[in-house]
Amino acid sequence: GMKMDDKPIDGPKNNPMMPIAWVRTYTGTAGKPARIFATTMGAATDLMAEGTRRMLVNAAYWCQHMEDKIAEKSNVELVGEYKPSDFRGGGYIRDLKPEDFAMKPEQKPAK
Repeated sequence: GMKMDDKPIDGPKNNPMMPIAWVRTYTGTAGKPARIFATTMGAATDLMAEGTRRMLVNAAYWCQHMEDKIAEKSNVELVGEYKPSDFRGGGYIRDLKPEDFAMKPEQKPAK
């Protein structure tokens, strides 16, 4: 399903069940190992969930070998207003550009 509390679908459509996130250590041609994180999450609406944001922040720490810096409850609150359009049912909005999402001066956090 598309909601956090949806139950897994039984049957061949979800067999085998696929992970939503995974990690890997990869050694490149220079012989230096790198940590890799991948996820199928990432639609704009996925970032509305605190758990998704926490997963991405924690993964960034892990990729940088900073597991000891991962707090039990890091602050993953959104900064500013965030209202993503839904990608289903005609939620896509045509012709938007990155500058259309820029914060207005009155929305910027104080330094």
